[in-house]
Amino acid sequence: MAVFDTVIFDMDGLMFDTEALNFKAWTVVGRKHGYEITEEDVRPQIGVAVPTARRLMKERFGPDFDYDAVRSDRIAWSFAWIEEHGTPEKPGLRELLTWLNREGIRKAVATSSGRETVDFYFDHDPGLAPFFDAVITWQPGMQGKPAPDIFFAAARSLDAEPERCVVLEDSYNGIRAAHAAGMIPIMVPDRLPPTPEILSLTRGKAEGLTEVIPILEDLRQPRAVSD
Repeated sequence: MAVFDTVIFDMDGLMFDTEALNFKAWTVVGRKHGYEITEEDVRPQIGVAVPTARRLMKERFGPDFDYDAVRSDRIAWSFAWIEEHGTPEKPGLRELLTWLNREGIRKAVATSSGRETVDFYFDHDPGLAPFFDAVITWQPGMQGKPAPDIFFAAARSLDAEPERCVVLEDSYNGIRAAHAAGMIPIMVPDRLPPTPEILSLTRGKAEGLTEVIPILEDLRQPRAVSD
């Protein structure tokens, strides 16, 4: 019997190569606002909700840093790029989703991004949305990752038991949140290499989505019970 029946996907950096795009956007629009924003400044934001990201950027650039204005311009810059080029889908995503469909495994997206961003990405990646049974975005009142709130919400939306949910994540806080939820975390690194702490919380690490299927197949193998 399978140890899991649901797979929950993070979005940015996991399904889409948007972390790199957003790093570039922060640099471009930061200069417009008079700030030199580097990838190192933005890395701590990966996988966190807006209130935490706002606090981190104000700590870095000072209380007068207008996070919401700069972020709005960053989103506009990224959206303009996607309008021209399409949403940059990660290799192996469709293959993985097709395999999950064939195996009858439910699929959800759980992301710290807002609904507007999710809808925009999906609108510019035709045919992707029907693969998913649920899409959960961060909402006011939710604690952001590493709290498990968003993953619990994804499980509830599909009437799934947390311990039977695999979570695919690229961020440290995402892995921590999945572990806190009692789920089965698998790390697929993007901009953040796994640390010993993070690896200790996972049930597997894939170098890309193309390597996830063998890990899932291995999880479904019966395990010997020790005396």
